[in-house]
Amino acid sequence: MKYIKSFAILLCVMMIGGQSFAQTTQPATSTVQVRLLNNDFSHVDLVNSYGNERKVFASSDITNDQFTLNLNLANDIYRFDFGNDNFFLYVVKPGENVQLTIDAEDLQSVPSVTGSPSMAFVKEATGLTSRKKVVLDSLNAALQSDPNQKYWSNITQNVNLYSQTNDDVDRYIISSFQSADSLAMLCKQMAPSNKVKGSEMDLFLASATKLLKNVDNNYRPFASYLENVGSYYDFSTGRQPGNDNFYAKLDHYISKVNGRHQMAISSIGSYMDIVRKLIADRDSLVFNDLMGQKKVANGWAERVIALVNEHIVPMSAKANEYQQQVTADKSSGAGLVSDSQQILREVVNTYQTKYNETDSYLNGKLIDLIKGHKDDVAVLMFVDMFPREQNAALHEEVIRALHVTNPDHPIVKERWNILNSPAHKTSIGAMAPDLAFPDPDGKIRKLSDLRGKVVLLDFWASWCGPCRRESPNVRNVYAKYHDQGFEVFSVSLDRDANNWKKAIADDKLVWPNHVSDLKYWSSEAAAIYGVRSIPSMFLIDREGRIVAKDLRGAALENAVRELINK
Repeated sequence: MKYIKSFAILLCVMMIGGQSFAQTTQPATSTVQVRLLNNDFSHVDLVNSYGNERKVFASSDITNDQFTLNLNLANDIYRFDFGNDNFFLYVVKPGENVQLTIDAEDLQSVPSVTGSPSMAFVKEATGLTSRKKVVLDSLNAALQSDPNQKYWSNITQNVNLYSQTNDDVDRYIISSFQSADSLAMLCKQMAPSNKVKGSEMDLFLASATKLLKNVDNNYRPFASYLENVGSYYDFSTGRQPGNDNFYAKLDHYISKVNGRHQMAISSIGSYMDIVRKLIADRDSLVFNDLMGQKKVANGWAERVIALVNEHIVPMSAKANEYQQQVTADKSSGAGLVSDSQQILREVVNTYQTKYNETDSYLNGKLIDLIKGHKDDVAVLMFVDMFPREQNAALHEEVIRALHVTNPDHPIVKERWNILNSPAHKTSIGAMAPDLAFPDPDGKIRKLSDLRGKVVLLDFWASWCGPCRRESPNVRNVYAKYHDQGFEVFSVSLDRDANNWKKAIADDKLVWPNHVSDLKYWSSEAAAIYGVRSIPSMFLIDREGRIVAKDLRGAALENAVRELINK
């Protein structure tokens, strides 16, 4: 069954060590009155929502589907813990008097809330995530009942099985041909005058019997296939308009399969009754202890030789012809499976596109909502729905805002430290830190002056062999895309100005933005970008954001071209 893919819809809070955020001053009392819908809970504990140890801050029995808690707690995210992994995330803010409704059957929703801007935000945000799930479920249901999806899923499965079955059948037929050919070779070697020497009779009888049984045993699966193929594979009915090319390929494939099967029937099949009669007679003779008689053995051997001369030898060329057809048609079955899968993907993609459009719209609404409440700790419940690598600007904006309002909050503090670490400052998605250093003539050149251009920030040195081996590629990319808005900003880790200048000239590094403080591995620019080895490259988009690192060769040109064409 085919399903639309989506990101998992989660309501989560980052797990870190430590207890909930606590302030040095005693917070004002807050009160929360909770009404439970569809309730079967009897007790609730208010506990920390993150940290390694569970700490209970308040408790209450639930009476008449209601409970009230008076809290002297800092502004933070806590949990109403109802036991057995049933919990509801709740944002406490000192001094608030909150009326809250919770649905015990859906603890990720907020049916109603008054008195808490934070929980009102949570209500709106969970409403958006719920809409995403509703859309996903409804589109998946529609997809599963779509007649086109059902038809092409069935066709794909049946074509695949038909192809695999015929691959197996071909192996059986070829083995049957090979056993018949071996029987002919046996007769040629041991009965060149159509007579088997008495001294070789026992070996001939044993070998011929084995080969006859191989012919029969390998032909039987084919015969069974012929009897049943019509019941299992019928591709003639229910054909959909607009797919004539696929059906033409399918019909051609079926025709080729049937053609070579007919060849097997007219060759091997034409003497199978004789083969089976020989096997049955031989078994009867052995059972009745008659095969030891010379006349009986000679008579059976002569019948085998006659089979070979009259049927197998005249059709020996059919074996090669069959094998050639199998080889020629080998990829046809796989190609049909691939074609039907592509048509099925197109059906699924119509629903996937609908979901993606709605998901993108709702994600945009949720991001706008998060940005509108970025100084509220409640946003920590939702911001991680958007992966940091792909949404670095959003995470940075949220953490900067929360650092102003809640600088000592454990999660905020941890992420603030990450945000300000050298590794994070130069991670993919981060805004490129500015650099301002002298060029070979002593003029200060700033990286930020290139804003609006696609920029390759290249850390190198005249003494770095790998750096200089990469220079021709950088030079070629610069020549090809400079006029379209591509620049190179080269930072040298040299300590000798003359060597630096000579390398620029020798390698024809014609762009003007060459800078260095000539401090070797103590380079301040290298420290800012956390550079520990060279060459080291950062590709920066027109907005000044790092989009890739350490691209080489064709990968660099492809990335530059993609950014230029955006």
